[in-house]
Amino acid sequence: MNKIKTDAAIQVVAANLFQKYGFEKTSMEDIAREAHKSKRSIYNYFSNKEELFMTLVSSEIDNIRHDLESLTEDESQHFLPRFRQYLLQRVQLFASAVNLRVAIRDRMFRENNLRFRKLNQSKLQFIQWERQFFKKVWESIKTDESPEIVDKQASAFADMLQVTLNGLSYTFFVEDKYDQYKTSYRMLIDLIINSISLVLSTSKYPFSEFSLLQASN
Repeated sequence: MNKIKTDAAIQVVAANLFQKYGFEKTSMEDIAREAHKSKRSIYNYFSNKEELFMTLVSSEIDNIRHDLESLTEDESQHFLPRFRQYLLQRVQLFASAVNLRVAIRDRMFRENNLRFRKLNQSKLQFIQWERQFFKKVWESIKTDESPEIVDKQASAFADMLQVTLNGLSYTFFVEDKYDQYKTSYRMLIDLIINSISLVLSTSKYPFSEFSLLQASN
C-alpha cells in the first residue's frame, strides 16, 4: 500500500512540475526534491524521466478514452446528440489533461520520435479507436449508396474530422488559445451536427461534386 501511495505521490509532483516548467526543464532531481524523496528512491519506481512522463500521459489518454467510451456505447439516445456531446467533451478532457497538453505543446507525437515511441503507441491506439467511432457515425446516416461507397465516405469523414481536431489541438494547446476559442468551437460542432441532420432529413448526400468520397481519392 505504501508503495502505491508513493508511486501516486511521485506522479502528482511530477505532473505539477512538468506542467509548470515543461518536460525538458524538469529534472529527476527536481521531482525528488519536491516529493521529499531521494533521487535513488525515485529511480526505484521509474527508470528515467521519459518513463515517468510517458506513464502520466498514457494514463491520461486511457482515462480520456474511458470517459468517451461511455458516450459511444450509450444506446439510450440518438447518435447525433451523443456525437455532439462526444466532440464537446473530447476537447474538455484534452484541456484538463495537463501532461498530454505538455506532450502536444512540446511536439512529442511524431512517428520518428524514438525517445517517446511508447507514448506515440498509446496515442495511435486512441486514434484508431476514435476513427472507428467516427466511421460508425457516418455509417449511421441512411443513404442510397452501396456499402462500398458508404465505407469510403465514412473513412473520408473520419480522416478529415481527425485532421481538423488535431489542427485545433495545436491552436488550443500549443498556441494556448483554448479559452479564447471555446465558443467558436461549439459553433463549429453545431455546424457539423446540422450538416449531418440535413443528410438525415433529405435522405440524400448533399455534398455533390465536392463530396467526401471525391476528397478521399
